[in-house]
Amino acid sequence: MTPTGANSKQALAVAGLILVILASLTWIYVTEVAAPKINLPLHQGVGLVVAEETSKVLGNKGQVVIIAINPRKFPELKAQLAAFEKALKGLRGIKVKETYMVETNDDPKYGVGTGLSAKRFLKIQKKYPDADAIVSFVGVPNLTDEDFTELKKPIPKFIAETRSPEKCLKPFQKGLLQVAIISRFVFPAPGPKNPHTPREWFDQYFQIVTAAALPLLDASSTDATSEKSADRE
Repeated sequence: MTPTGANSKQALAVAGLILVILASLTWIYVTEVAAPKINLPLHQGVGLVVAEETSKVLGNKGQVVIIAINPRKFPELKAQLAAFEKALKGLRGIKVKETYMVETNDDPKYGVGTGLSAKRFLKIQKKYPDADAIVSFVGVPNLTDEDFTELKKPIPKFIAETRSPEKCLKPFQKGLLQVAIISRFVFPAPGPKNPHTPREWFDQYFQIVTAAALPLLDASSTDATSEKSADRE
């Protein structure tokens, strides 16, 4: 081999190595540096608690349909879903029948705990008539009395993470909603002031609400409405 040929091969090898290094650095930047930072234990705690409450509602037996949005755009949702599914696998008695991904079309109304419409919920409920439970990570729909009459019987159990306490009132009163995971509105929060475990983080920032807590939920919704009215004034 001539010196020129050897040098060309060496140059190509070096160039290839540089490209590999650049690709690795780009991947590290995208996944570690540029990626949005979230409180991972907190959102793992949300997923874990949603799984535990789903198990309680179903007696650790049945099939669930998950309602979510594209988790690639919402890293906190990605963490919640991963923890939820991992916890369910450990319980074994509950299977995920389907994960229904709502198309958002970049509409800002959609997010973790918000965006689920009544029309979409009714469509999903009718599409999966044999589901034992529907678990929504995109909130509670604002159902009218007419919407409730359209629910296909038997009605599956409904568990939801939501940012809107007021939307939970009627679904609880009508017996549709069994458990809501809501940002904490009862203080002081239980557990240590400096949380470490996913459950401790959950208890700091979220709480579990059932129909038994309707008076507190009603009061919280009234306060929120008053605050919004004051803001408008």
